[in-house]
Amino acid sequence: MRAGLNDAVPPRWSHRRGLRAEREAERIFEMSPALLAVAGFDGYLRRFNPAFEVFGYSREELLSRPWIEFAHPDDRERMLEAAASLERGAHDVELENRVICRDGSLRWVEWSTRVVPEEGLFYAAGRDVTESRRAAEEQAALRRVATLVARETAPEAVFDAVVREVGEVLGVDATHVGRYDGDGTVVSVAHWGAHPGVEVGARFPLDGDSVSVRVLRSASSVRMDDYEDAPGVIAETIRQMGIRFSIGVPICVRGRTWGVMIATSKDVPFPAETEARLQAFTELVATAISNASAHDEVRILADEQAALRRVATLVAKQAPQGEVFATIAEEMGGLLAVDSVHMVRYEEDGVAAVVASWGTLTQAVPIGARVPMGRRNVTSVVFRTGRAARLDDYRDSSGSIAQRVSAGGVRSAVGTPIVVEGRLWGAMVAASTHDERLPADTELRIGQFTELMATAIANAEARAEVARLADEQAALRRVATLVAEGPSAAAVFDAVTREVAAVLNASAVSLARYDDDVITVVAQFGTPHHLRLGERFALGGTNVTTSVLRTGATARLDDVTTATGPIGDAARRAGVRSTVGTPVIVDGRTWGVLAAVWTDRDPPPDDTGQRMAGFAELLDTAIANADSRDQLTASRARLLAAGDDARRRVVRNLHDGAQQRLVHTIVTLKLAQQALRKDRGDTEPLLADALRTAELATHEVRELAHGILPSVLTHGGLRAGVDAFVSRLDLPVDFEVLSERLPPDIEASAYFIVAEALTNVVKHARATRATVCVAANDGVLALEVRDDGIGGAQPDGHGLMGIADRIETLGGRLRIESTEGDGTVLAAQLPLSTRWPRKSDAR
Repeated sequence: MRAGLNDAVPPRWSHRRGLRAEREAERIFEMSPALLAVAGFDGYLRRFNPAFEVFGYSREELLSRPWIEFAHPDDRERMLEAAASLERGAHDVELENRVICRDGSLRWVEWSTRVVPEEGLFYAAGRDVTESRRAAEEQAALRRVATLVARETAPEAVFDAVVREVGEVLGVDATHVGRYDGDGTVVSVAHWGAHPGVEVGARFPLDGDSVSVRVLRSASSVRMDDYEDAPGVIAETIRQMGIRFSIGVPICVRGRTWGVMIATSKDVPFPAETEARLQAFTELVATAISNASAHDEVRILADEQAALRRVATLVAKQAPQGEVFATIAEEMGGLLAVDSVHMVRYEEDGVAAVVASWGTLTQAVPIGARVPMGRRNVTSVVFRTGRAARLDDYRDSSGSIAQRVSAGGVRSAVGTPIVVEGRLWGAMVAASTHDERLPADTELRIGQFTELMATAIANAEARAEVARLADEQAALRRVATLVAEGPSAAAVFDAVTREVAAVLNASAVSLARYDDDVITVVAQFGTPHHLRLGERFALGGTNVTTSVLRTGATARLDDVTTATGPIGDAARRAGVRSTVGTPVIVDGRTWGVLAAVWTDRDPPPDDTGQRMAGFAELLDTAIANADSRDQLTASRARLLAAGDDARRRVVRNLHDGAQQRLVHTIVTLKLAQQALRKDRGDTEPLLADALRTAELATHEVRELAHGILPSVLTHGGLRAGVDAFVSRLDLPVDFEVLSERLPPDIEASAYFIVAEALTNVVKHARATRATVCVAANDGVLALEVRDDGIGGAQPDGHGLMGIADRIETLGGRLRIESTEGDGTVLAAQLPLSTRWPRKSDAR
């Protein structure tokens, strides 16, 4: 067998060769540009070559910590899996991971790892692929941003994507995008980074020295490596963040510097090629902004036309004025991107009344508010000039309306006049809380809506006038028809006050009669009830009622707070703001006053008194007719009294005549019966029959007397009569009846009204209880019968019709309330004789 090569070499030569190889391997290990390392199974490095200096760590740092701690956290799990694979017997493993350098930057390394189990070691060779990976990532990032731009993504989303992509590709601390505004400021529109940075939306003045200032001035890329002595707000903010190095690249859109993209670092300066790498991204941002601007212009025009069509459609459909106003305010607010829109109507006293409101200031100037205009604000300028106006700094404004909107944060506003059929009707105002001025075309854009609004107002006013005249004529016809039918004066009074309140949209309307130095309220409708039915007030002082009597003409008071006298005091307490009164003339004299009141701030129209006069004339006729009917009513009352007197005579005659004779007959027949028993037996049946007949006759006479007029009523009065009647009912009745004696005709009528009403309750109401209340006040006897039955009483029923006839004959008034399930209330008012109570009857 031939000897091996080593066998032929002397031992000392072999030793020398081994030393040379070992030195050669050591030299290669030390000089290799590749990353070479030996690590134990415990994860700690045993050796590494100088190429590891690229990571920036000292030898002691690298040997004192497990190698996995130097890897990016997202890569560590993959590294542990590779180590486990080698320990399980794999000869070698290929692996790529990111190493965190001492300065915080990342480097990508491709590792080729082999294990020597008998030595308990890993041998690894690494290749730094950071630059290639960085270029690939940069291209991928550019492609992603370019895709967003091609898809016409909103600029805000593109900004957010760019700052993130740039930050990750460059490995910087933070990136920003700022927009230059025409007021000498820069606004942050996007931010990314490890520290909070500048909040999106923050605005800074372009003073002092900073990357943002230099880019705007030079329109080219700039960098700053030291902010220590730089002046200005931006420089101070950057110092507070601990930023030392900054690079800014302009974003140019349509030939102007739109904004700036900024990369910042706290510790590490930027490589020389950073500006060029940023430039590629700013070009994509500029394209996105240009596309968005073009689309925005088209969209704005389309949205504006659509909004105008919607409003025009409402106007054409003659929608309610309030709906049109609200729609215009909302459409304008959305199109102009302002914070609030208000529409005001100019009034004669230098006040602007808010008729529509949208946006953030609806609480400060709500719909219905009436605000003095003052001197310097958009609303007052439009009023004085009749032209569009703007105020770019509301800090210089004045007046109550300016104070309200300034308190709401308004910084600028634009207003245009609303001209209706040649007269200045009001103004439309758009306001912003932002520092920048509203665009130059704002007045023109608002003007398109004011024209539609003016058309809507003109149409609405024409419709309102036609409707007003129609409603007024219909109301007058209803009252005239009622007067012609000849009802009671009270019915006409009630109808007139109700119709006038509806026609004038008044809070309340009253009719009062003049009686020497006082007025008596004879009708009232609406709220507040500052003048109650039947109340009497002394005349005098400054008030409409006194003025009408003094002048015989219509009077008005638009500020009731200035009124005096008992009537004025009552109106103020009730919250009345304004009142109009017109005289009611009967037979050439001022009989009374028809007065309407309002509690809202707006005074009634100037022609209100003229409109009320037509109703007052109908009252003249009704009152004259009522005089004739009063005579007829008196005649009917006398007939009714005569009938009651006749019934009383019948009772007296029956009691004193026929009844006494029948009693005597009974006594005589009983004696005859006793005598005849002794003489003749066949006469007894005849006498017994006569006796029964006489007893029945007596009973019938008593019943007849009670039905005509109960004696207890005649002798004891109404309270005693009601007590006696109630005691015979199979129904619990609580009653409160005055004890004073009344005129006989009133007393009898009141008794029969109560009796008939309770009889109806027992027959039809299925009630468990009833109450009766009878009281006299101010010449009126008020009766009320109330039950807790099933309700649903029919006023045209036989019983209720009889009650109504009796009450009408006496010139009284009847009210019936009967809701299904809620019982029935019958309330009557009977006029008492002016001689009551008579001194002889008073108790």
